[in-house]
Amino acid sequence: MVFGILMIIFGFSHLMKSDYFLSKKARVLLGEEKYQSYQKGLVFPNLFTGILIICMTIVEKLEILQTSTFIAFYIILAIIPIILLIANNKINTGRYWFWVNDFK
Repeated sequence: MVFGILMIIFGFSHLMKSDYFLSKKARVLLGEEKYQSYQKGLVFPNLFTGILIICMTIVEKLEILQTSTFIAFYIILAIIPIILLIANNKINTGRYWFWVNDFK
């Protein structure tokens, strides 16, 4: 649950355009305009991941679902923010993985 709260904090940090959680190298690599667009694209995946983790923790504690159903549901829902993060990287950096070939 703590990790979910942390992800929500990350999401709101990006929403408020704080660069506390992004490196200075990211700003230099992307440039100011792309950096703002990249940061804006991080808001929804972080908020969604935080809410997902908190909700699934509650579902796990209440034992509403069977284990196999819970794991399958968790994986299916976790794919959404992962796809959004990969798409945000591709749109703003031209690569699917942000750190490849530039942070040596």
